[in-house]
Amino acid sequence: MELSNFIGGEFIPAESKNTFSKFNPFTGEVLAQVSSSDAMDVIKALQIAKKAATSFKDSSLEQRATYLRSLAQALQEDADHIAYEEALHQGLPHAFVLKNSVEVSIRILQETAESLLQSQDPQKLFQPSGIVGIITAWSCSLRLIVERLAPALAAGNVVLVKVSEHSPITVKVLGEALQKAQIPAGVINLLQGNAEVAQIIAGHPSIRAVTAAGKTSTLEAIAKTALPQFKKLQLSGGAKNPSAILADTDYKNLLPEILRPFLVGQGQMCWNISRLFVLESFAPDFLEAVKNYFADLKPLKDPRGNESWTPLISQNSVSGIDEKIKFGVSEHGKIFVGGKAEGAGYFYKPTVMLDLPNCSVLQQDELHGPLLLITPVKYQHEIQKWANTSYVAHSSVVWGPAEKVMKVAAALDTAHVWVNSWMNGETTTIFGHKHSSFGNLDMSWNGSFYSDVKKLAGT
Repeated sequence: MELSNFIGGEFIPAESKNTFSKFNPFTGEVLAQVSSSDAMDVIKALQIAKKAATSFKDSSLEQRATYLRSLAQALQEDADHIAYEEALHQGLPHAFVLKNSVEVSIRILQETAESLLQSQDPQKLFQPSGIVGIITAWSCSLRLIVERLAPALAAGNVVLVKVSEHSPITVKVLGEALQKAQIPAGVINLLQGNAEVAQIIAGHPSIRAVTAAGKTSTLEAIAKTALPQFKKLQLSGGAKNPSAILADTDYKNLLPEILRPFLVGQGQMCWNISRLFVLESFAPDFLEAVKNYFADLKPLKDPRGNESWTPLISQNSVSGIDEKIKFGVSEHGKIFVGGKAEGAGYFYKPTVMLDLPNCSVLQQDELHGPLLLITPVKYQHEIQKWANTSYVAHSSVVWGPAEKVMKVAAALDTAHVWVNSWMNGETTTIFGHKHSSFGNLDMSWNGSFYSDVKKLAGT
């Protein structure tokens, strides 16, 4: 399979003809050869986008709503296939991607279309920001793009999307949907490539606004490039998500659900947990239950399987988590279960580490891998005390009786708290607290990021 860029409504290879290999996370075999874009491809996409912008910015709200509904319909008609392709390339379960990426994307497009037809403030005029750059991570890539694409399109902008090199299939499935929906050529352009392409998009003076989702180091590099030009900037990422199990929780029956936010995605997604706090009163029994559960765990070898232990996205990720575990041991952490896995694919046994000091590096930094830090605490109030020490604060999960859960949820420094559940197909875009987000976080099409809002006086 060859995966190209999508520019001007067509699939075209990189100008250099260079490619890179995309490997199957489940087997380690080559899935596709992918166009390796560079500055020439960005310039080409920009030139085409500028031409498209001259007419698209004057399109009516009704016409834009029609485009959004048409794109939603195109995705809906091929939802199962799109979910499978993304799951295969991302090393995730098909059912998870279908529910939390594809179906969410469809609803976002539909909801944005409806919002375009609602009455607007007559004292305000909304003009598109211009060319919007979208840069996203690989996990549930379609969703991360559509979250930003929908309001950008609704506001009358044209866009350049840099798709993660770990999910190049997203260019193909989204590009085909754009063609099917008859979105005007050049309005949405999708580029393959590495971090170099992201930096070019972030720094090019023709791009008025940049919205990005990814790990903290990626967002920092984008900010350093974009801020000197006073671009509109919208950054989301940085996850060190805590989970907590409170007293009187039926953790034995809930164990698969409690561990699912760690296992599905193997700690690599921004929604995954990497720390788990339990009370000392039941910690020994809980740890024994975890040990037994992991002992019987089987890896997910096919996206359509039912197992929750998924592979890592690349061989580099396998090597990276191995180094972090070694570093954790040097910080006095003790490996409770886990370690390297045998066989094909980028699998690593889900690893639990105990006794790691709450102010240690691994308790603060993003891990991006199958390493779960379990910390027993004596009192409930210690949960929020130690959970809040990290400088990233994306989301969290709390398990327990309603009256106890709400108290802890209110005290956690995270932007989103799942209560006795996780990833239920919500359409909410999460912008975390602290270092987990930065810039203009307005996601509405007629807000100050995707639109230039002009207020009228004296009318």
